[in-house]
Amino acid sequence: MKPICFPYTYIPDSVAQALTACFGQFIVYQPLAGKTPEQMQSWVERGVLDIRVPMTEDQNEFEAVVKNYLSWADLHFDGSGLKAPFLRTWKDTTPFFETSSSSQVVADIKALHHGRPASRAPGPLLAARLFLYFAQEFDRQNQEVVRDLKRHRQQEAELMRRLKMEDDSLTVHFQKEDVQEPDDSADYLVLDRLRAWTRILLKDRVISGIFITHIPAVLQELRDRTPTAQKLLSLKSIPTSMALTDKLAPWRKQLVSDLAHIVEDKWSQTTPRLPDQPSFRTAEKTVSLSIYLVSGQRPRDFFSRYAHIQPSNREASFADGRFKNTLIGLIEFNK
Repeated sequence: MKPICFPYTYIPDSVAQALTACFGQFIVYQPLAGKTPEQMQSWVERGVLDIRVPMTEDQNEFEAVVKNYLSWADLHFDGSGLKAPFLRTWKDTTPFFETSSSSQVVADIKALHHGRPASRAPGPLLAARLFLYFAQEFDRQNQEVVRDLKRHRQQEAELMRRLKMEDDSLTVHFQKEDVQEPDDSADYLVLDRLRAWTRILLKDRVISGIFITHIPAVLQELRDRTPTAQKLLSLKSIPTSMALTDKLAPWRKQLVSDLAHIVEDKWSQTTPRLPDQPSFRTAEKTVSLSIYLVSGQRPRDFFSRYAHIQPSNREASFADGRFKNTLIGLIEFNK
């Protein structure tokens, strides 16, 4: 059973590496087919990342709306990339399709003049996919900025070292240190993302029962809404540098097997003890992993109840019928 990384549809290399170290393979949903970010595609080619696009309908309409929105964003947000204010306009409604907006009125008049029906706002599912697509682009661009800042700082340190014609202890330390630039966008609109992401989840025919996030605010929100959730696992030091080696393979195989057993069987206190964390004294980069059990709730029911979405009978027939419980977890980077 592969865990699903949620609710973000873009994940940086550091998160992909951490998920690989813990589980070997994982799933990420995409709102649009054929638009997987190049950086994520490299993890697909390694056989680690499973990209899922549960909804491929309305592809042409989706791409047309994206084009229109980008033009709208260029006019309203100076054309310098996706900014936080642009995403904020999606919070309660779809800006380009406001029935009272001037752009919508003009579009409807033109359509009626040419004998075409007036355009309509996208339905909830298409609107959710559009929101996730632009959120994904927003995240990708912010990660590029973070990488550029890090590279520029390293270049600056190297330039100072060369100008001094000697090894300065401070610059040498700075050059070797893997500096984590703060990313204020990491938890931006997480609740709106979670609700939009749930609509995609409900369309997947074969889902997992294990859901992992790297955003603490996401787990906290779900725990606040689910006071009965109980902590099953807390591992403090999982090495990520060995993610793509065979050293962690036996440990994570046992971990995934035990978690799948908990998801598929009725919960009882006699469930076998989960494996301890792997021990590698030489590991420099590590992550923490916490897993919580939502007993007696299947994933579809758990997430749809949170997002106030009523699944259709068709969705209820194939999604997670064999599951008895849901597992939600958090990966955190140790400093």
